[in-house]
Amino acid sequence: MNPPSTSCLPAVDDRLVAPESHAEIVDGRVYRTMGANPPHATRHFDIAHAFAGVLAEGYAGAVDMLTRADEESDAAPDVSIFPSAPDEKTGGRQIEEIAFEVLDTERLAHATDKVEKFAKRGVRRLFAVKVGSRKVYEWDHTHHDWTELDAAAEIVDRCFRVPLPVAALVDRVLANDTVAKALLAARNRVIEGALAEREARGAQRSLAASVLRVLARRGVHVDEATQARVLDCDDTATLEAWLDRAATATTARDVFDR
Repeated sequence: MNPPSTSCLPAVDDRLVAPESHAEIVDGRVYRTMGANPPHATRHFDIAHAFAGVLAEGYAGAVDMLTRADEESDAAPDVSIFPSAPDEKTGGRQIEEIAFEVLDTERLAHATDKVEKFAKRGVRRLFAVKVGSRKVYEWDHTHHDWTELDAAAEIVDRCFRVPLPVAALVDRVLANDTVAKALLAARNRVIEGALAEREARGAQRSLAASVLRVLARRGVHVDEATQARVLDCDDTATLEAWLDRAATATTARDVFDR
């Protein structure tokens, strides 16, 4: 869906309300936005966590970021995903491509007015998470209504490095799994280092087992202390040398006492 013409609209970061004032304006009416209690507040955090881990290059995320929807509306989605590059025309922030609302006791209708404003402004995809029922909905731009998403479905989008399971938005374990997949896809240096270290240690353990197996097949006795020494060794060059010696050794000393 192409965004509507914005030639007569204010910039998305042109404020009607003062930032940090805990207020929104929709159709000229001021709404107070107060702090939340669990589970609304914790679900808000979990969703932000999932998004932070899966964002594709060139995108940024924000929580409770005000967006100027039109002349009389300046409101904040719970979570916003937007291009990190500045708008070429205004030099300010670009409009978000994805926005999320987290609802606790409120009905979907409570978020609809605000979401319709964002849709008209050009927000490409809009979602709502109902904390109580653990359901996720997406705004249908064509029919101007909400569509419930299947819990087994995935949200695939250019903003995400990997598909985002719908269930990850209401399940912390799945959210962590999704973040881990995204970090793997991004070849995160910490994870890459851990995987390389694990692979190297696995190869070392395989070499250690081979040393003991060759000696056992040759009938060479190896006491428990020496077995433990071999299995605990984390130097590949040493293990390879032991394996070479084990092929012709007649005693354990032939291998280890050099």
